[in-house]
Amino acid sequence: MKCISALEVDLDRSPIGTRSRATDELLGQPVLTRTLKQLARAEKSERIFVICPDAQRSRCESLIPGELQDRVTVRAPRVTVDPYRNLIRTARKWSLDSWRGGLGGTTSVDEYTRSDELAILAHEEKADCVVSAPSCAPLIDPTMIDALIDHADETSEEARMTFAQAPPGLVPTVFRRELLLEMGQKHVPPGFVMAYKPDAPMMDLTHKSCCFTAPESVRYAAGRLIVDTDRAFDTVRGFLQTNQPIEAERVADWLLKRERTTIPDLPREVEIELTTEDQLPNALLRPRGDRVPNRGPIGLGIVEGITSELARYDDALIVLGGFGEPLLHPRFADILKILKNAGVYGVAVRTNGLALDRAMAELLIEHNVDVVNVMLDAWSPERYAEVQGAARLDEVRQNLANLATTKREHETPAPLVVAELTKTVETMDEMEAFFDGWLREEGWANIRGYSHYAGQLPDRAVMSMSPPTRFSCWQIRNRATVLADGRLATCDQDFAGRHTVGSLSESSLEDVWKCGFYENLRADHDAGGLTILPLCAACDEWHRP
Repeated sequence: MKCISALEVDLDRSPIGTRSRATDELLGQPVLTRTLKQLARAEKSERIFVICPDAQRSRCESLIPGELQDRVTVRAPRVTVDPYRNLIRTARKWSLDSWRGGLGGTTSVDEYTRSDELAILAHEEKADCVVSAPSCAPLIDPTMIDALIDHADETSEEARMTFAQAPPGLVPTVFRRELLLEMGQKHVPPGFVMAYKPDAPMMDLTHKSCCFTAPESVRYAAGRLIVDTDRAFDTVRGFLQTNQPIEAERVADWLLKRERTTIPDLPREVEIELTTEDQLPNALLRPRGDRVPNRGPIGLGIVEGITSELARYDDALIVLGGFGEPLLHPRFADILKILKNAGVYGVAVRTNGLALDRAMAELLIEHNVDVVNVMLDAWSPERYAEVQGAARLDEVRQNLANLATTKREHETPAPLVVAELTKTVETMDEMEAFFDGWLREEGWANIRGYSHYAGQLPDRAVMSMSPPTRFSCWQIRNRATVLADGRLATCDQDFAGRHTVGSLSESSLEDVWKCGFYENLRADHDAGGLTILPLCAACDEWHRP
C-alpha cells in the first residue's frame, strides 16, 4: 500500500483565522521545520507534500531541513475555491482543544484537511492513502502515524478513513484515495462524513473499525497541540521544555496533569450578563423574572475593561448572556462594536430570539457575531407556551427565518444559529423532534441538561448526569461569569449573585480571577472539601465545561 503525507501551509494565516506561526521560532527551530521532522520519522509514509500558495513556495522550501530535501515536495494548490473555510472557522471556535465537538459536527480534521486538494494529490501520485496532518503540529507522534497507517491497511475492506480520538495535533488522519475522490468532487470537509445526519442515522464512527483505539490517556486528554494560538504555542513549548520524548502517551499524561494543576492567567471564556430584563419572566426552566435580582444594565466601561484584558490572547471567547435578555440592553450595538474593535476571537449571544428582528440581524452580521444560541426549550407551540409562559414561538421562528434571509443576502455563514432545548420531564417527549428538526433547518442543535442551580430551583431533570466520582469543578478554573452590576460570580450557578468574588468596576478581571478567595475555593475543590461555599456541595453541574 502506497501512503504519502500532506499538509497545507499558509505562512500568513492559520486555517482557524489566527496569525500563522509556521515560521515562528520554537526553542530554536521554526514550527514548520519541527513538524516536518516529526512527520519524516514515520516509516510507513513514502513522501511528504507541503501545499502552499505559489507566492510562498520559496519561503516554505527554506524551512525544510537539509536532511529532508529529497523527501519533501512543495507544491502550489490545484484548487483555489474553499467554500467551507469560513464556516469551519466559525463552527470550531468553541472546540479548539478537542478533536471534535464543533458546531455541525465539525472536527479538528476539518480545520486542516482539504478533501478536494488531497483527492488531486492522491490521484496524481497514485497513492492508496494520504496522511493528512496540520502544518504546525511539532508534537505529532510518528509512532502513532505508522500505527494508523497499519490499521488503515488492515481495515481497508471496511473503512475508508482512519482516525484516533486524541488532542488536536497529536495524531493525523489517514484517508483512502477513493474516499478523498468522493468528498473532493463535492468539496465537502471530513466532518460531513463523521457527523450525525437525522435522515441517514448510523452508529457513531468511534465505535467502528475506522477509529483506531488510542491509549486511554490519549483519548481523555484535552489541549490544543496545533500551534496556531497563543495558548497552544505556550502548551507545546511547555511540553518541549520537559525534554521528554515526543510520544502520544507522554504528551497526554502531561496534558492531564497540567489541566489539574494549572490555572490560566485569564479565563478562556467569559459570559457577560448585560441586563436582567427579559420578555419571558415566567419561563419555567431557567432563572428569570422575580427569581433574579434586578441588575444592570451593565456599563460600557466594564465591558471595555474585560475585552481589553482578554485581547491579550488570540483565542478568547465572550458570550453575551447571563440571566436576562442581552438584546434588550439599551446600548447593545455599542457593546458589539467594543468587542469587534478589541478583536475578540469568538463572540456568541444567548437569546430568547424575540428581539431578533431584521435590524438586529444586520447588526449581528456587521459586528462579526459567530453564534446565536436561541433558548427555545420546545418544538411545538403548545409546549413552548407551557415552559416559557407565553405563546410566542411563531415570533421567534419568523425572526430566525429573517436572520437566515439576511445571511444569504450578505453571503455569510455567520452567525450560526444553535437552537437549544433543556431536557426535562416536561420536554423529554419533544427532544428527538427538536434535535432532528433543527439539525435539518440550521445544521446543528443543542440539548442541554437541566440545572436546579444547586437546589435553588425545583429539580425537573429526567435523571442525574453527574459522574459517580466527584472531581474539581472545571468552571472555576477556566470560565468566568460577570453579572450585569459588574460583579464576578463564583460560577454560572449563582444567578442570585449571593457569592460573588469581586467587582470589575473596582478591580481588573485578572486580579479578581486570581484573588485569594478564588485560589482558596479551587484548593478546596482539589482537596474534595467543598466547604467554602454552600452552593458547591449541592451542585450537580461541576463536571460541565
